[in-house]
Amino acid sequence: MSQFEPPNGGWLGWSQVTASFLANVCTLGLSNSFGVFQSYYEHNTLNSYSSSHISWIGTTQGFLLSIIGIISGPLYDRGYIRHLMYAGSILNVIGLLGTSYSENYSLIFLSYGVALGLGCGALYVPAQATIQTYFTTRASLANGISMAGSSFGGIIYPIIFRQLEQSIGFPGTCRTLALINAVLLVISCLLIKPRGRADESSKVGSFDWRSLWNRDLWLLGICVLLLNAGVDVPYYYISTFVQERLHQSAGAGDSLLAGMNGSSLVGRLALAYLAKYLKPIKIWQSTILGACILLFCWSSVESLAGMITFVILYGFHVGGLIVLIPSCVRHICPDPDVLGARLGFVEAFQGVGFLIGPPIAGAILETSSGYLGVSLFCGILYFALFLAVGFFTWRKGFKLPL
Repeated sequence: MSQFEPPNGGWLGWSQVTASFLANVCTLGLSNSFGVFQSYYEHNTLNSYSSSHISWIGTTQGFLLSIIGIISGPLYDRGYIRHLMYAGSILNVIGLLGTSYSENYSLIFLSYGVALGLGCGALYVPAQATIQTYFTTRASLANGISMAGSSFGGIIYPIIFRQLEQSIGFPGTCRTLALINAVLLVISCLLIKPRGRADESSKVGSFDWRSLWNRDLWLLGICVLLLNAGVDVPYYYISTFVQERLHQSAGAGDSLLAGMNGSSLVGRLALAYLAKYLKPIKIWQSTILGACILLFCWSSVESLAGMITFVILYGFHVGGLIVLIPSCVRHICPDPDVLGARLGFVEAFQGVGFLIGPPIAGAILETSSGYLGVSLFCGILYFALFLAVGFFTWRKGFKLPL
């Protein structure tokens, strides 16, 4: 095998999947767990603020996680992956430590929203891009395992948060989470080993931004924006929905949030496996339609059993959607020299969706329409996404590999 040919497995390849998995636990996994912070702040420290105002903290973190890809992507291509990993790890831990000491909205926003978001943004794109340079035929499986880290983080963080918050308080809980992230990110930094131009021994000159002017890349970006404007809304408001509409405890809401991330983990792996036998685009469109129907039905749930069913089905459906993105970018642009930049460009669309979705849902929640309005908002977004994907694949011949 040539030294330039992707190993498509082996210790070196799978160690990169492990590094990316751990980075996803500490970035998207933490972002998927913001519902427990949302619930805590609404009933404690920030109880004088609206749901929409509080959700801006989490969406800012998710927005920066993705939008920083515009910078971290080209830096990755120029060989600065280790600098990004180290800086991102430090900011990730500092953000959680700062959150533990913050008692007013501004400081919480700066600590959790800004510092943590910047740290996650520095980590996310390089970790995803590295995998694309190590795998070809096994790329779907590698992506599925790597992105499962976000679901795994979404399972463990709510459980840890609720157990520790009741025993050692909120500040101690945040410091414990910071310690966990520090350990996981140190391991990730030690394992990461870039290939090709992303190797620090082969830094290049300035980035050619003309490589981003690609029709299919922009079409994918639009789909990703619609996807992410709605995907996290249930993750943010499931805990408060359970408390306010079903009159269950905060612990029950947090358990359901962990359960949603658990079913998401199953969905990521199962749909990635099915993609080997069925047309991936058909799987993706069917999954979007299924999520759309579930979101329209969300507000009609009136029992805990019904909510458990919703959590399992919704988590399973959306689990396979995010894992699609890196593979799509690699399919559009197989050139590894600009892969990081193009992935970062698409992630910027994802960041805009993260930023605007939950706050809009929170504002709707404050109106007379309540959860019915939120349910309709998310359902309409996903119906528009279903139509957009169908139109692009039919009109443009755009193929989306899982």
